[in-house]
Amino acid sequence: MNQIVNHQGVNLLVYGILIRIKMHKLKRTQIILFLCPNEARMIQMLDPLGTFNNYFDLTQISDMTSEEQHKLKIINQQGNYIKLYFENQIQLNMIREGLQYLIGEAFRIQKQLDSCNQIWSNALKLITKSDLDMDNRLNFKEFQFLIGELQIEISERRLIQLFEKHQKNSQLNEATLYKLLMEITRKHEIIQLYQKYCSKQEGLFDDPHNTMLMNAHDLETFFLIEQGQKDYKAQKQFYNFYDFQNIICNQENTIFQAKELDKSYPLTSYYINSSHNTYLETNQLTGQSSCFAYQDAFKMGFKCVELDCWDGQDGEPNVTHGHTLVNDIKFIDVIKTVREFAFFKDDNPAILSLEMHCSLKQQKRIAEILKAVLGDMLFVIKDYKQKQFATLLELQRKVLIKYKADEEFLSEKLQIRDHSLSLYCTQTQDDLIIQFEDDMDNNVQLKQFSKTLDNKQVKKSCRDILEITSLFAVSLKLNNNPDLVWVVSSVSEDKIQDTIKKSQGKFYDYVKNYFVRIYPLGLRFDSSNYDPFPSWTAGAHMVALNIQTKDIFMLYNYGMFLNSSYVLRQNCDIKMTIFVNILSASNLVWEDEKRRQQEIVDPYIKVRIAGNKEDVNNSEKWRTETIQDNGYHPIYNYKCKIQLKHAQQDVIYFQAYSYSLLGDSLLGQYCLSPLNLRKGYRIVPLLNSQLKPLNSSHVLVNIKIEY
Repeated sequence: MNQIVNHQGVNLLVYGILIRIKMHKLKRTQIILFLCPNEARMIQMLDPLGTFNNYFDLTQISDMTSEEQHKLKIINQQGNYIKLYFENQIQLNMIREGLQYLIGEAFRIQKQLDSCNQIWSNALKLITKSDLDMDNRLNFKEFQFLIGELQIEISERRLIQLFEKHQKNSQLNEATLYKLLMEITRKHEIIQLYQKYCSKQEGLFDDPHNTMLMNAHDLETFFLIEQGQKDYKAQKQFYNFYDFQNIICNQENTIFQAKELDKSYPLTSYYINSSHNTYLETNQLTGQSSCFAYQDAFKMGFKCVELDCWDGQDGEPNVTHGHTLVNDIKFIDVIKTVREFAFFKDDNPAILSLEMHCSLKQQKRIAEILKAVLGDMLFVIKDYKQKQFATLLELQRKVLIKYKADEEFLSEKLQIRDHSLSLYCTQTQDDLIIQFEDDMDNNVQLKQFSKTLDNKQVKKSCRDILEITSLFAVSLKLNNNPDLVWVVSSVSEDKIQDTIKKSQGKFYDYVKNYFVRIYPLGLRFDSSNYDPFPSWTAGAHMVALNIQTKDIFMLYNYGMFLNSSYVLRQNCDIKMTIFVNILSASNLVWEDEKRRQQEIVDPYIKVRIAGNKEDVNNSEKWRTETIQDNGYHPIYNYKCKIQLKHAQQDVIYFQAYSYSLLGDSLLGQYCLSPLNLRKGYRIVPLLNSQLKPLNSSHVLVNIKIEY
């Protein structure tokens, strides 16, 4: 499908538009925005008075939102933002559509350059920033700035020597700069590998840009023998060393191997990527809630999301964290977000966990909204007596509603007349009558009692919601199985451990047919997380985490569900021995931009196992040496051996740190299941602290696997 172009918006950005702007942590000012004439992936920001000049990279934009009237917020991958203020909505839409087109073009150019030469591609964007006098040439100071931005640590004396060797009229043009950067950035650790598979050996580095030494058959042989890929097809006839280097360091050559998910099993056979208090952006007492939090959750692959439902004004229910300073968002807006984003990452079913605090009247409104907005997406139970839950395949692109069970309703559906139903319907603390102190004022007692009666009415089940519910919330009782497969039991993180210790065998049998959901303790006001693996290992299907907190446990969750939002539980142990050789790393830089300009990193790499207790206890704390003052291209050649007895219950994660006497700082991280590892020479694509991809930052490894 051809993209519709807003030519007026594109023209305004190409030729320049004067606009009010607020940059991250800076005051509002007036700026001229225009597409950089020398680099089509950059927008230049110029102060009309000439006192300020800056750029932002179109390929680094992660999101654009217009939640406030006439304001457009542009957010980059580091979480920094630029806010644009417009005269009217028409102008906002025009510029947004123009930006969307230019972003698409920027990524197209980036992809072409990456396939040609990744090193040169990265440098080109920085050259625009380095060329301070904008004459398309770099003098020594500008060249020195470029080397600093690339985090290449070279002494000034050596830098002067390199500059003098290639300069003309005390400047570097594009051609000489290309040759110089190729000389600096050559990855010597893979030269021998390249030579090993080249059928023609002479003249390797006399002219590395033009000399073709590896032919298509050579490259295909390399992928067959070293990478274990039988179906690799070369794209051209000859490859020089830099072509080979680019293939090794390309995003298509990552350590991760996607695998097809078997969708033929009942839903109770899978782990499900689950979130807690999904509406929150930060903490649970004073934090912001928004529909964008649900967007982010679905974009990250979360499929079970939570909606705390409370009465709102004008008969419209809200989603919020009750009895706190958290703001309200409209329930209908959340459901519209569900309709638009629930299947953003894949078609696996979404589960809406309704924590109900609404009056009966607003519960009926909730049912109306769910049916009107979601329509055919809603999964409605046809056979309540079914002995197994519906399969994952049957539930593709369906939305399941989780709601509190009602015995009278389910007895009717199951045609049990005496209501002797084994369902263990839940009772929350809010259901209990409030106790009064003897010395309380009578008027206060009356108000409190009235409030209690209202709460009792609030807790009545709504038949309209029950009719579209497919997961009925019940208490967890292991002695007798429920009479219904369409149930789920929610257990807190502390109680589940007691349950597993006392009745591990019964719990394991129970979760074969009935859902169990684990949630964080209510005392985690800061939205911190807990280790999900003890619950996963025991067989719990939904281990809900506070996704607004990107801690180590969220990294585990990332690795667990990297392949799919649903993971099939393996019934047999998988034993693996993994041989890892950490060869080198590239572009390890500080996340904070100011620190990046002031300080070079001292990086090292850690490898760890999380998951099954036996595998974790038997693993070592693998770590490379620290390389001083070289974040651009540190060489490690560090080898380790990882032995796993329960690989199906584990994740392996890599972390890059910078050493410091005052405390080491995280530079990048990555996590995946051992079952998704690819053998051979691969890159580990690093993520930042917010689990967002870091541009061109990776670790080069060689992986060998024995089963």
